[in-house]
Amino acid sequence: MLSTVLLSSCDNLLDKIIPSRKDNRDKTLAFFGDSLTIGTGGSRPFGEWVGETLGRPVQNDGINGQVALSIAIRQGGVPLTVSVTGGKFNGGEPVAVSKINNEFLSTPLNGNVYTRTGTLAGVKCSITRTIIPNSGDRYTIEPIVAEGAEPPVDIAIPDDSVFELEDAVRLKTATQILWYGRNDMTEGKPSREILAAIQSSIDYITEPRRFLVLGILPAISEVKGTSRYARITAFNDDLALTYRDSYVAMTPPTASEMEAIGYTPTTQDQNRIDQGNFPVGMRPANRTDEIHLNNQGYQIIANRVAQKIKDLKY
Repeated sequence: MLSTVLLSSCDNLLDKIIPSRKDNRDKTLAFFGDSLTIGTGGSRPFGEWVGETLGRPVQNDGINGQVALSIAIRQGGVPLTVSVTGGKFNGGEPVAVSKINNEFLSTPLNGNVYTRTGTLAGVKCSITRTIIPNSGDRYTIEPIVAEGAEPPVDIAIPDDSVFELEDAVRLKTATQILWYGRNDMTEGKPSREILAAIQSSIDYITEPRRFLVLGILPAISEVKGTSRYARITAFNDDLALTYRDSYVAMTPPTASEMEAIGYTPTTQDQNRIDQGNFPVGMRPANRTDEIHLNNQGYQIIANRVAQKIKDLKY
């Protein structure tokens, strides 16, 4: 019996020292954010480069133009609550949402139809955002009825019921990469709102939590000496202090990082780097876009994220 206990203890110790020895953890990398997460300005989400580098499956969930609270609801950290017209399911027909605590699939930048699945009042259903001309956003909920099954009739949906999002629940065990707050900063929203959204998302992840928090990327005009640069730098410093090794900086690329992707900076690029910003050559060709990166810029971010995941043995 004693030898069995000793062997078991040694086995547990080895698992801690060498996690990959018997690693049954979820290998999924889940990326939550806004247009930066989906790679606007480039040709693909930067998370796909991370997944290819590490040989891991990837889930990208980004909607452009969104603020931190909406992202945190999609991620699951902040519960989604809804009320519906009539207060119950109408068989298999869609029911209109009369109240929602946050239009978590909405964005002022497009009229795309966005849908998520989940559970409401014990019924599996989908929630969809559409645009009604001259009326704005409309949300509807529709039961997902299996073939041959009866649709839900007269099942009550109490006001402010929680709609549990399927993807949020499924990804609780994944390694999560959270990139929140760029649009909040642009809109001048309080930093505390971004911080609260990030922390709620982290608290939602299954323990032992595996996550990275990415800093706010300065826009082209946000350089050293400007008040906006100072605000972003102060906020990123708070993130670094709070999340330490799990924080990924948005500082300009180093010489070694640029060399790793085969990028040779111009004099203009170096001037931008000295000003605390990403070089012009790593920004989109459309110069009216001050926020995003191009493929080379996103590759820098992807390499930083991949290295962090390796270092933390996520």
